[in-house]
Amino acid sequence: MAKLKTLEHLRAEKERAETQLAQEQHKLERLENRKKFLEQGERKKRTHRLCNLGGTIESLAPEVKDLTRTEMTELMEQIFSLSEVQRAVRHMTITHISQANRERELKADGTISSERHAD
Repeated sequence: MAKLKTLEHLRAEKERAETQLAQEQHKLERLENRKKFLEQGERKKRTHRLCNLGGTIESLAPEVKDLTRTEMTELMEQIFSLSEVQRAVRHMTITHISQANRERELKADGTISSERHAD
């Protein structure tokens, strides 16, 4: 009779283990889906940002619409190799970082609570 109880006990334990395994597999699947969703969101944000930048470039210089990717890359390399452009980029980057740091400090102090909208 002791053997029978042990066998029943083992079967119940096996059932609990299988149930727990199924729950953990479902949990893993949900986490993988969440990861995929977040990664897709980041790609969509990047694509949106790049499209906006490309649209800005086309609005400033409509002629670039007809350039190939290689030609556009050459043009950008020429433009960004100009010392005046390098200074302007450096200045804009420093200004952006300073502004972001000020906003972060104000949020930490509780002075502002709304999120900054990046265009």
